[in-house]
Amino acid sequence: MKNNSSLLPHKGEIGMMLYFGTTFCTVVALLLAKMIYGVNTLTFINQCFLYGLTILAAGVCVFIYQTGFFHFFLQGFRQIYQFIVPKPKVLIREEERLAKDAWLKDWRSRTLNNAKKILLGIGTGSIFISVTYLFFHY
Repeated sequence: MKNNSSLLPHKGEIGMMLYFGTTFCTVVALLLAKMIYGVNTLTFINQCFLYGLTILAAGVCVFIYQTGFFHFFLQGFRQIYQFIVPKPKVLIREEERLAKDAWLKDWRSRTLNNAKKILLGIGTGSIFISVTYLFFHY
C-alpha cells in the first residue's frame, strides 16, 4: 500500500500555490475590469503599473520586517516612548506573557507569511498585465 502523505503538498508548495494563484486571479480580475469598464488602454497600463509597484513595495516591507532588520530601530523608538509615557506594571506583565505565547507567535508568523505572498502575488500580477499590455499596445 502506498503512503498517501507523499501526495499531499508541502508547506512550500502551498505557499507557492497561494502566490501563483493570487497572481493569476489578479490578472483575470484586471482583464475583466478592463473589459467591463472600458478603460483607456494607456491609462490602464499606467494604473496597473503604479498599483502593482505600490503593492509590491508593501510586500517587500513585510518581508524586510520579518527578517528583523528594523528590530533595533523599532525597539529604540519603543524605549523612547516608554520613557516619555510610562506603562502600568500590569500592562508590562501582560506584554511579557504575550511575548512568551507560542500560539500567538505562530499565528503572527503564518499571517505575515500569507500577507506577504498575497501582496507579492497581486503586485506581480498587476505589473505583468501592465507590461504585457504595453507590448501589445506599442
